[in-house]
Amino acid sequence: MDSSTTQKIKEYCNKQFYEAINSKKRLKIFQGGTRSGKSWSLMQYCLYLMTTEKKPLVISIVRKTLPALKRSVLRDFLYISKQLGIYWKGVHNKSDNTFEFNGHTLEMFSTDDAQKIRGSARDILWLCEGNELFFEDFQQLAMRTRIEILIDFNPSDPVHYLYDLAERDDADLFLSTYKDNKFLPKELVNEIERIRERDSDYWRVYGEGLRAVFSEKQIFRNWNYIPYKDFPDIDDEVIGIDFGFSQDNLAIVKVGRHNNNLYIHELLYKKGMTNRDIAEFLKGKKLNEFICYCDSAEPKSIEELRQMDVIAKGAIKGQGSINAGISLLKEFDIYVSEESLNIQKEQQSYLYDELKDGTIINKPKANQADHLMDSIRYCVYSRWRHRVDFFVV
Repeated sequence: MDSSTTQKIKEYCNKQFYEAINSKKRLKIFQGGTRSGKSWSLMQYCLYLMTTEKKPLVISIVRKTLPALKRSVLRDFLYISKQLGIYWKGVHNKSDNTFEFNGHTLEMFSTDDAQKIRGSARDILWLCEGNELFFEDFQQLAMRTRIEILIDFNPSDPVHYLYDLAERDDADLFLSTYKDNKFLPKELVNEIERIRERDSDYWRVYGEGLRAVFSEKQIFRNWNYIPYKDFPDIDDEVIGIDFGFSQDNLAIVKVGRHNNNLYIHELLYKKGMTNRDIAEFLKGKKLNEFICYCDSAEPKSIEELRQMDVIAKGAIKGQGSINAGISLLKEFDIYVSEESLNIQKEQQSYLYDELKDGTIINKPKANQADHLMDSIRYCVYSRWRHRVDFFVV
C-alpha cells in the first residue's frame, strides 16, 4: 500500500489510535466518555493494519446486536474507508458484512449469532461497546483470537467484568474524554458540558469518562450478576408480571429464594403483548405452572390469564406496600442473571425522589423506568412478606 494512504490515516486520528499502535499488550481496553473518539479511532486502527501488515489478517468487529452494529461500526467503516480511498480497492460483501482488502479480511457480526461466536478463529478481535456483552461471549471470542483484543466502552456500570479484565497482566487500560477528540465541533462540546450542571453522576461517566459509582439516590446498589447457568437448584420460585402494551413494556421475571438469597431472571420485556400472547409465552416455557403475581390494578387481565390456564394472582398492594417491598428486598442477598440486561439498566437508574433543595426522600421517583423493578417487588412482597425467618435482627 502506498505511503500516502497510511500517512493520511495518521493525520486524521485521535490519541486512541496511537495508543493501540504503541501498546504491546494482548488486551487493549479503551474506557471513555461520550464522543471521545474511541470507536472512530479503533476503526482507523483496523484499516491501518489492513494497509500495512504483510501477513494476511482476519479482523472481527463484534457488537451485541446486528442493528446496533449497522447503525454504528458499519457506518464508520463505510465513511472512513471511502474517505481514504480504500473501499473501492477492496471487495465488500454486504450480505455477509465482510470486507476483503490487500489480502486481509474484516468481518462484522453480532453476539446474537451463536454460530459466529463459536465459529472460526481470528487474529484481531474488536468488541464495540464491550459492556453490552456477557462474560461468556467474551470468553468464547477470546479463546478464538490469536493476536490481540480491542474493547471500547462507556463506564456506565458500577460493577462489570471489564474492570477485572483491565487488571490483567496482559492488559492496557486507556482513558479518554470528549476533550481528547480534536475533531469534535464546538457546538457538541458545549452540549456535552451542559451535562455537568444537570446531573453529576451522568457527567462523571459520559463527561469525564470515569467509572460509575452508586448514587446516593440509587435504591438498589449491591446486586450481584452471575451467569444464569450458575443459579442453584431452587424449590421456591414464582413469576412476577407488570402489564404493559403500547406505551409501557410488559415485564415478566422469575424470582426464586434459596436460603436468604434471591435469584432473579428476566423472562420478557416487550411492548404489544396481548393477554393471550402472555399466556402462550408462559405455557410455551411451562411457566404457567408457577404462581404468577400480577399487577392487581388490572383484575380483568388477571382473570383472562386464569381462563387460559395461568395461575395468576393479584400482587399484594396498598398504602405503604412499595416502600415495604423495597425494604424487604434489601434484606436479601440478590443474584441476577447476566442475561437480564434490562434489569441491570433499571436497577442502576431506579432512584429515590428528591426535593427542590436536593434532599433525598424515602420514595421512588415518579415516571421512571421501573416495570421490572415492580414485577420483582410483586414477587417478593406477595410471596415472602410473612416469613418469620426472613428478617435479620
